[in-house]
Amino acid sequence: MNSKNISDYDLIIFDCDGTLVDSEYLNNKVSADLLNDFGLKQYTPENFMAEFTGFTWSDIRRIIETRHQTKLPDNLITTYVEWVNELLEENLQPVRGAMEFVDACHRQINICVGSNGQRSNVLKSLDIGGFSPKYFSEENIFTRIQVPVGKPEPDLFLFAAANMNALPERCLVIEDSSPGVEAGVAAGMDVLGFTGVSHAPSTQEKRLFEAGAKAVFTDIIHIREYLDL
Repeated sequence: MNSKNISDYDLIIFDCDGTLVDSEYLNNKVSADLLNDFGLKQYTPENFMAEFTGFTWSDIRRIIETRHQTKLPDNLITTYVEWVNELLEENLQPVRGAMEFVDACHRQINICVGSNGQRSNVLKSLDIGGFSPKYFSEENIFTRIQVPVGKPEPDLFLFAAANMNALPERCLVIEDSSPGVEAGVAAGMDVLGFTGVSHAPSTQEKRLFEAGAKAVFTDIIHIREYLDL
């Protein structure tokens, strides 16, 4: 494994769910519950997480409607946001070691968030997790709604880099999903994969490598060692 130094970069772009906060299982539980209520009982938090981690709900909706030849309720995403916010208030925790990692990065380099998540959920997650406003605010939190298309296309990461005055080749992305890794690679950025959250699918490491991650880690402390941070 060829490690890099933090000085090789001008900007680190963090994904939010599953990278900074341990929210992927909560998000996918809500998604599965919504589809179960609609009559699609085959979805569980585990199989939903394995298939759709990193996807936007707009993309998920299109896939589900095509697969099952059905029309999901118009208020589905609004209901999803409401249910997720309730769960976040009660259950959300920061990823172990993430706060210390962000703090160490913040002392040496510009940082931001680039997430495919619903913006209100992302803002709430970072607030509950303790990352906002000390490290992240409206000015350095970038989400799917701000660009024409989300991950796995590179638009979101390129938008973040431009707004943070960083060249893509001087950016490092930290991601837990294959669409996120693909987006970072397509943007011309280095990408490190992370699989250290609870309930991470056993196939996730393989998927992240296949998507183009330079390295994949199960513990944030090893990312810090990789970056000599």
